[in-house]
Amino acid sequence: MSSVSVIVPIYNAGNKLKKCIKSILDQTFTDFELILVNDGSRDNSLDICLKFGQKDKRIIIIDKHNEGSIPTRNKGVSVSKSEYIMFVDADDWIESTTIELLYNETLHCESDITVCNIYKVVGNGMLIKRKNNNKYFIGDRIYNKEEIRNELVAAFIHAHPFPTSLYAKLYKKELLLKSGKYLKDISFMGDDLFYNIEVFLKANKVKVIDKYLYYYRAGGNTSKYMPFLFADTVKAYEIQKEVIGEYYQDSLKKRYDVISVGALNTFKTVLSNIFSSNLKEDKMKELIMSYVCNDYFNEWISTDYAKEYFPVEYLNAIQSKDAEYLFRLGQGMYKKNIPKKYLLSIISKIS
Repeated sequence: MSSVSVIVPIYNAGNKLKKCIKSILDQTFTDFELILVNDGSRDNSLDICLKFGQKDKRIIIIDKHNEGSIPTRNKGVSVSKSEYIMFVDADDWIESTTIELLYNETLHCESDITVCNIYKVVGNGMLIKRKNNNKYFIGDRIYNKEEIRNELVAAFIHAHPFPTSLYAKLYKKELLLKSGKYLKDISFMGDDLFYNIEVFLKANKVKVIDKYLYYYRAGGNTSKYMPFLFADTVKAYEIQKEVIGEYYQDSLKKRYDVISVGALNTFKTVLSNIFSSNLKEDKMKELIMSYVCNDYFNEWISTDYAKEYFPVEYLNAIQSKDAEYLFRLGQGMYKKNIPKKYLLSIISKIS
């Protein structure tokens, strides 16, 4: 039995997967198993896995039909034979000392979760490498249970810059096995966040180390149309509201106001994302109208925070169900982001 299981969920990662797998196999720490879970990829991802698997007995390959990130990750957890688990995204990579440092810190501090810092990179990291500078990584720190709730989970809920991702963290496996209740109605958006909220609330001790050990490849698939995005926005709000009601009775209104702002902000992303679809203009407006008829908008736009944070025209358009205004708002945001998306696409192809 290995000390650590490294789980890599894979969907159409292509040749980027080679750098990911190689970075894991070249670790200074060797007592791990590498679980590669192919989620029905249509490219050469499975072939890459099989070739690496022939050369290293630590590799376990799972090939299944496409189900999405949540079942794919859970499949890896279910077959893991280790006490500790870490996740690596298939197009990212890690420093050669990542597992060793996270594992040693975990044992030394007896932490349930150990978190390291990340580089955000474009391409293979040679073109752009940006440090993730924020207050949570100013030196190493141990958080006890009360501090986890008041600082780290609160950061998750209110979009503060503590990383919500599953990667760049080493987890005690038993916490992962006992968590996941918030994920049952989530399609994609926020699955890392809502898994982590539950896992962190169950943890007694979290260690954060100020070392850059993980390379996150920026870009992703954010330009694709996501028809489930609004439903996920609503579900995310419901989950946040449930967590606040259970764990933050001393500050309910303030926290409800903050997550309302978050929902309204995400709705702007929903409006922009519609223009990545093949829908015609009239169908887009019908879709927008169906969204603003949701009863939660009455909660979201009535808060003091919303009135401070958003232009009155935006809030009035939602209140009056002005699909024409919201259509033009989404269209403008979409067009504004085209140059950035194009540049990232070009850089990714070059690398």
